[in-house]
Amino acid sequence: MVAIISVILILVTTIGYIALFDSYADSRDEAKTVVPSKAPSVSATSYMVMSGSTSEKIAAKHADRKMQPGRITMLMAAMVAIDNMYNDAELKNTVETGPTIAEYGKTFKEGESATVGSLLDAMLVGGDIQAAELIAKYSASSREIFVNEMNSKCMELGLIDTFFTNASGRYDINQYSTASDLAVITQAAFRYQLIKDTLTKKNVTVTAFMNKKPREITFESTDPLLTGNEKTAYQYVKGGILGLVDESVNAAQFAAAATKDDMEIIVVLMDSNKENAAAEAKALFEYGDAKATKNTIVKKGKMVGHARVRGGASTRVPAYTESKGFAYVPPEGSESLIQTQVSMYDDLEAPLKKGDKVGEFQIYVADELKGTVDLIIKDDVPVGWFPSKYYISNAGAVTGGIILFLLLAFLLRVRHVKRRREKRRAAMRRAKIRELAMMQLEIDADRKRRDWSGTGYDTMPLRTTDIRREALEENERKGGRRHR
Repeated sequence: MVAIISVILILVTTIGYIALFDSYADSRDEAKTVVPSKAPSVSATSYMVMSGSTSEKIAAKHADRKMQPGRITMLMAAMVAIDNMYNDAELKNTVETGPTIAEYGKTFKEGESATVGSLLDAMLVGGDIQAAELIAKYSASSREIFVNEMNSKCMELGLIDTFFTNASGRYDINQYSTASDLAVITQAAFRYQLIKDTLTKKNVTVTAFMNKKPREITFESTDPLLTGNEKTAYQYVKGGILGLVDESVNAAQFAAAATKDDMEIIVVLMDSNKENAAAEAKALFEYGDAKATKNTIVKKGKMVGHARVRGGASTRVPAYTESKGFAYVPPEGSESLIQTQVSMYDDLEAPLKKGDKVGEFQIYVADELKGTVDLIIKDDVPVGWFPSKYYISNAGAVTGGIILFLLLAFLLRVRHVKRRREKRRAAMRRAKIRELAMMQLEIDADRKRRDWSGTGYDTMPLRTTDIRREALEENERKGGRRHR
């Protein structure tokens, strides 16, 4: 009895310790996930924290105040330039620096040329003004037309508090935007695979040519969260762009995007102290991630459709969500307002690499696009055989070849059988003619035996009609029938 009681006491004590430990662990986890009630205090004149995944506005300060957009303008310039390109081959085209653009800086000398791809690197990574002006010169027949296209893009995005007068973000009293609008511009820019990939680079080296002589120029990323030390760097940042509106005034404009657990957060700082921008943005990123509504609509890695690839060994490839997709519905709304749509690119050409973007999983709330998830492929798509130019895959070409071969073999077989039948009928006709000829010979011989030569028969030409008639009469006498 004592032993049984002891065992019971030990079990009760053990269970108590386990419960106490679980309670402690839960409380420790809760302490780790405590969400601050207020956004961190920052020195920036205005800012916006927004979910790039759902367009939810998480925190803001004077977010609708019109101010100079600074280097963030280059994100809009990059989008318009890419929209104007026919295909990626244009990235290899060259642009020459003229005397007017040479006045905007010293990076590129008058007469030097660089590729469009190099200029995009210099603009997005290094925030180079000359590169932005050269991009505008290349993309449109005039810089004025290019700026008009930038403003048209703003209207397309539904932005009414933004107006651009140049492509580089140089100070201009007539140029303005807001932290709220610039957050939407940043969100839109990160939907472009080329822009997203470029902004992740910590540094780039571009080559300028003068009379075919190369000169290398290295640019460091302007994003302090990407290139900073342990205190300023943010491991989840996907890239951003920072620059002073005026070199004589320490007022920096900064826009960046970060992704943690598939939730994209965008932070825009306006007129922030350049030295404090990294720390302030980092604090806002962490606050934004903690406060963002994470209502999952689609899981990561889900196959949602097929993309058509011209010229590929496979011309119809499955597309998968690169990350989770989220949706935010305001408190006064209903989840029934959420709609989704799969949009595949229609200009895909092989070769493609594993992880390439082939479309978007779009999330709408009340018929308004609020977020997107990139659709990617999980396998390489090499260049296919000639029929792949007409969207016929290698496997389809093989299958089609087999079907054509079988069809051709069938037709040849039919022709062969038909010819055999014709030969057989011809042989039967010849045999019948021989038979009739033999019958005629017998008739002639019989007439000679009967001494019918006096009738003049021998002088008469042979007539097929007589032969047939006599053959029929002979058959009738024998009781046979002739089938025609």
